[in-house]
Amino acid sequence: MNVDAKLDRDTYTVIVYGEDLSSNREMTRDSKHLHVAMAPDQLFDLNFEPVDVDGDDADAALNSLLHTPQGVGQQPEVAGSDEGHTSSEDDNAESAGMTVPTATTASGAVDVEEGVEVISTPNDPCVGMTFDTCEAAKSFYNNYARYRGFSVRIDNSNKTKWAGGKSRVKYVCHKAGVNKKNKPATDGPITEKKVTKKRKRDHIERTKCPALMAVKFTGSYWVVDTFRAEHNHDLVQKFSLTKFLRSHRDIPPEEKQFIRTLHSCTIKTVRAYQLMCELYGGEQNVPYTVCDCKNLRKGYGAENEGKDMKKTFELFDEMKKQDPDFFYDYTLDIFGRVEHLFWIDGESVRQFAHYGDCISFDTTYCTNKYNMPCAPFIGINRHGQSIQLGCGFLRNEKTESFVWLFERFKIACGVPAYIITDQAAAIAAAIEKVFPEAVHRLCRWHIMENVRKHMGAFLSGNKQLADDFNDCISNSFSPEEFQSKWQAMIDTHEQHGHEGFEALHRIRQDWIPAYFMDCFFPFLQTTARSEGFNAVLKRYVNPNNSLLTFVEQYMKIQQSILGRKNEFEFNTLVREPDFLTGHPMEQQMMVTYTRRLFNVFQVELQYTSSYFICETGTPNVFDIVPYTACPEPLYHSRTFRVRANPSDEEYECTCCKFARDGILCCHILKVFDKLAVRLVPARYIKQRWIMIHDEDGAEPQLEAMLEAPGMTDSGKQAVRHHRVCNSFAKITRPSVAIDDEYAVIVRHVEALQSELLQMRKNKVSSTASEAHQGGTAEVRKTRGKKACKTQQPKKPQRKPQKLRAGLKFN
Repeated sequence: MNVDAKLDRDTYTVIVYGEDLSSNREMTRDSKHLHVAMAPDQLFDLNFEPVDVDGDDADAALNSLLHTPQGVGQQPEVAGSDEGHTSSEDDNAESAGMTVPTATTASGAVDVEEGVEVISTPNDPCVGMTFDTCEAAKSFYNNYARYRGFSVRIDNSNKTKWAGGKSRVKYVCHKAGVNKKNKPATDGPITEKKVTKKRKRDHIERTKCPALMAVKFTGSYWVVDTFRAEHNHDLVQKFSLTKFLRSHRDIPPEEKQFIRTLHSCTIKTVRAYQLMCELYGGEQNVPYTVCDCKNLRKGYGAENEGKDMKKTFELFDEMKKQDPDFFYDYTLDIFGRVEHLFWIDGESVRQFAHYGDCISFDTTYCTNKYNMPCAPFIGINRHGQSIQLGCGFLRNEKTESFVWLFERFKIACGVPAYIITDQAAAIAAAIEKVFPEAVHRLCRWHIMENVRKHMGAFLSGNKQLADDFNDCISNSFSPEEFQSKWQAMIDTHEQHGHEGFEALHRIRQDWIPAYFMDCFFPFLQTTARSEGFNAVLKRYVNPNNSLLTFVEQYMKIQQSILGRKNEFEFNTLVREPDFLTGHPMEQQMMVTYTRRLFNVFQVELQYTSSYFICETGTPNVFDIVPYTACPEPLYHSRTFRVRANPSDEEYECTCCKFARDGILCCHILKVFDKLAVRLVPARYIKQRWIMIHDEDGAEPQLEAMLEAPGMTDSGKQAVRHHRVCNSFAKITRPSVAIDDEYAVIVRHVEALQSELLQMRKNKVSSTASEAHQGGTAEVRKTRGKKACKTQQPKKPQRKPQKLRAGLKFN
């Protein structure tokens, strides 16, 4: 049974609805007559029979009938006429199968009696309903609005100091009021300049809808003083469509935190929304749209607007405190804007001590909204893995900018022995000035790409010329051989005076592989490792990101690289490889090299079966001839010569692989087999490729590892929340279509909600009690101290000076 009580200044109306009401009367102040109408066969059990009350007793009877509610979201309880008896929620539930809304059912829950769903939608609000907070009232009315098919917004609110900011709030339908009209132009006729292309957007036409609910603050709780349920427009009848109404498109705080985590992991919005749909059991169950996720992520991106550099330097300072080896530096222009920036973490500084012999440097990728080129330094560790050795941002790509960057790198780390870059004159000039001892090599891929752009059509028309050109570059193993092949190509195809070939020939010592055969560029002829790092950056950041976001993602990439390195180290120490031969050298290198380098060595050892040895007539000089062709494209069908000095354990091959990559070639290994050399000499085992367990310093003690922080609190909360949601969805999804099973789910959800709410109340009351006791004891101590001290005159307090806005870098 529902009790609807309407109070007016001149008219009291009490209507009690049963299932089959035979009559229905009203009592007014003038007539002083009260009649409670009920169904004859289903009396409302209040221990009294419905009677007519006349005269002055009407007000007393009305006050007895309408009792002030106590709980949040409760409607007025109905009190009986017997002394000392009050109708409770249990009493109401047992009275003729009818239900009176309580704090539980009024918040949108479902009452279940013997497996039958009694109330499946939230109860209608009514005058006199109370709430603990204004937010609770809004939540209740919004939940009611969704089931009815409309949206809610705040029309106005009266502010007051004693009520904590508001004293009365009115919630109205989303179609209340009228639409704002566009103001006509009053500054002359419309011209071509005034016509602008506007975005086409639909709008909701407001119809002066009268539906509303107003709540008033009484000093201790909020009470509904006005409610109108009538609408003058059609409501949304399909419940699955109400999620698109504005007030119902709400993202819970836990999910906002989870989406922030996904945002920090650079997961795209569409993919993040698909994940939420999976957790909710379908897109129709998600209470918000993908557009809401986009707006939320846009807000996350705008949090650092105007304070990007300040927060970036604060992050650097914090990292400097945690790691003394961390280094960063920057310069400002005349307007106080960052012009150059460089940073390197302590781990990269320590890595450079082991792997600083060869680095790759490239500036072809811009990754921030300031259009500042990203300039990462990339190295190679003992596992053959690309590692970060610092990063910089430059306002421009002039020689002065690169000089500043290289000088900071030199201060932080030192001077590399070999460096490979793209074809840029400014970079070459800066390297010659800052790193004069380093061997500088241009990226072959960039030069060949320029050849394809400018000479591609010319070479495609002469296939033989293109083949000879590629043979000069790829199959020349000495400068003399290159010069011979180049001159033969020019003479054969009559290309004397060709500007393109002459320009390439002038810079031959900067990029032709034949000129770098004895230089240590391990498995590297291009800036492919820098390009690979740029590809990784594209997955983590985009050009619209702030500098702070880039630095945060850069450090995450660093953590990912370190984690991958640990995986390689585990494979080397724990896992056993498959042996391809029974050669003792394979056993030796398995326990010496890191696993990835051992796999490279195995490939070279396998290639030995593609060759046979021919005597040259000179002692200890051998020609290594392929049977047909070696699978390695660099070797192919070429014959190589090996010079050996077994007494001094010196071996030299014309392919120069050991000087170039730091690992023996298959040709020398073939000579080892002929000379019965069982083990690789120590001089041909490069230290940078062997497994060193203490390369990063001493291992942390067990106690320190146990005390190391694990997952953050916010991370644990996000994981727990979505684990619970996913588990609950799996359990309940098969049962929501079955009435009796659904009733069981609802009953347990209500019990769980009540238990958790009671736990929170107990914690709050316990905390308040402890605070009160502590405050009382402190007051007693203070009073005792004041009794022992003489009263001192108060000193005038200085007003704090206002800080000047803005950030100044010294």
